[in-house]
Amino acid sequence: MSIDEILEELENLLIDASRVPFTNKRIVEEDDLARIIDDLREALPSDIAEAKRIISERKRILDDAHKEGQNIIDQAKNYVMKLTDENVITQQAQESASGIIAEAQKSARSLQSDAVGYADDVFKHLEANLERALEVVRAGHNELYQQSQQNQKNQAS
Repeated sequence: MSIDEILEELENLLIDASRVPFTNKRIVEEDDLARIIDDLREALPSDIAEAKRIISERKRILDDAHKEGQNIIDQAKNYVMKLTDENVITQQAQESASGIIAEAQKSARSLQSDAVGYADDVFKHLEANLERALEVVRAGHNELYQQSQQNQKNQAS
């Protein structure tokens, strides 16, 4: 079950819960709340594993981009070396190699930027999901604590 589904289930639990008259409190079945909290605990590791997978994929993409850029640079250098015998050809080769190197560096920067942007978007989404989950857990815990306090007051009186 995804975190969003679990959060929706928790929200429905609160919506469907009986209200305590003349208060802003609701009565929630403890077993239902505990089950939802357990579901959250099970779902969070899969989201964390997904984030780790994305980080690993990002690293692989960056490494591949760096290798590809280095290969292009090496090819350009080799090309320049072959053409250095004649002045006119040498000048043309240097201009061409510089263009290839600049394009390779631009391509490598673009790939790196795209990978970082993708990873950043995924982390933002994951962070938002985790924050919502934490808010729900805190609210559930607070509600459970308040019910416990209310039960103790009721038993005392």
